[in-house]
Order: sequence, then C-alpha cells, then structure tokens
Amino acid sequence: MIKKVIVIALSAALLTYCGANTAQKDATSVGDGGWSFEGWGGPPEQRNDGKTPRDTNPKDYYYMKFASRASAKAIAKKNRVMIQSTCRETARLQGTPDLIRKMQSEHHTTEKFCSNESRQGLTTDCNPSISASLVQSVKIYECKAIGQGSDPADVSKDNWEECECIIYVKFPGGRAAFLAKAQEE
Repeated sequence: MIKKVIVIALSAALLTYCGANTAQKDATSVGDGGWSFEGWGGPPEQRNDGKTPRDTNPKDYYYMKFASRASAKAIAKKNRVMIQSTCRETARLQGTPDLIRKMQSEHHTTEKFCSNESRQGLTTDCNPSISASLVQSVKIYECKAIGQGSDPADVSKDNWEECECIIYVKFPGGRAAFLAKAQEE
C-alpha cells in the first residue's frame, strides 16, 4: 500500500514537473480564445510580452493541432493524472505522422517522399535524414481538456478523457532549410 502511494505521488510530481514543461504556456490556452496557430513559428518558450511562436523568430519550428483520447486503462482506473498524461502522450505519438505529412504536403514536397510504416507504427519517408530526426523530436507545446463537460473557464471541470494538443518539431533553418533538404534528395 505504501509503495502504491509513493508511486502515485512520484507520478504526479513527475507529470507536474516534466509533463507540463515550465517553458510552455498554460494548458488551457489551445484553441478558442487561445493560441490556435498552425505552421512555422518561433521557439516554444513562454514570453512575458504575450507573444506566441507565431509572432517570434527564428521560425525553426513547425506546429500543428491534434485531438486525442486517453488510454482506456487510465479511464477505467479513473486516475486523473494517468488520464491527462496518456491523452497528452497519445496526441504526441499519434499526431507525429500527421505533423510530418502536413509539413511535406504544405510545401508540395510529398512527391519527394514515400511513406511506409516503421516498427513503432510511425510514418517514415524515403528520406531517412529528414524523417528520422523529425519522428524522434516531436514534442507537445500545450494541451487542453476537451472531454464531455470540460469548461475552459473552470479547470475543475476539465475532462482529460479527450484533449487537443499543439505538437511541434524543430527543423533548424525552418521552411527554407526544409525545402532545400527535400530538393537535394
């Protein structure tokens, strides 16, 4: 019993410290009334002047919104910390192939890539130098609960069974470097 309490307390502390990176924005700011930008932007640090990555440079980061669902196991256990963390992590993992495809298709580079499935089930391309670095470095910028009954004005009503996250990946040199890399292949 004591081990279980220690594990739960440690999990909550780690989620608070690592899961919601202090350099990122408050998790309630995605979408309606919050930062809903997708595309190339600046670094993901939170700024005191209220500017978002959309407004900052260098634009070495590609951002995309992705909706997800917590694991059935976490929901069945009714463990709020597990529900939130699995929803966030599922968004990152399942959103990665879409983020990469969106980057490629937005810049009409899809003809330079061909998709297949890797061992982890993540989409990769025929250009291993681009896809491997992208797949391994997708991160979460921010998330919000969107499960039934969630209220953006009242975090006590957050239902993390479903969430919407902004995920991102860094590509040094931004859009121009991405296009150049795609064309050199």
